[in-house]
Amino acid sequence: MVKFFKSKGIGFYLTLCLVVLSVITAVAYVSSYVKYPNHMSWPAVGLLVGGAAVALVLSVIRRCGWLAPWVLVGTIFSSLMLFIQHLYTYVVVVIVGIDLSSFTPQFILCSALYAVCVVLSIVNIYLKQEKEAK
Repeated sequence: MVKFFKSKGIGFYLTLCLVVLSVITAVAYVSSYVKYPNHMSWPAVGLLVGGAAVALVLSVIRRCGWLAPWVLVGTIFSSLMLFIQHLYTYVVVVIVGIDLSSFTPQFILCSALYAVCVVLSIVNIYLKQEKEAK
């Protein structure tokens, strides 16, 4: 077990953090918008959780670890696009000031979590998943 973790680079640990952060983002999104079916995108949640699961499996497979960051960036970005698509009318209503005067804390939390996930997943693409053999 120690030998397994000894050969891993910083990208592997960031991948594990992104897996956890993706699941946290999915839980926050579901708990915030499950009562609002017009703003809830179940495929977005599925992409976050499914991408996290696939990335976790790929990161522990010796020859496929390099693929995990690409899976994460693809699924997180696709989930973000579905999140934006389902909340577009809410954002427009707030910006124009038709019904609401400010964004809700749930929207701010989910948007911040998505932003952190996207930025970290892009950074993770450029980090080494395995240490180079000496």
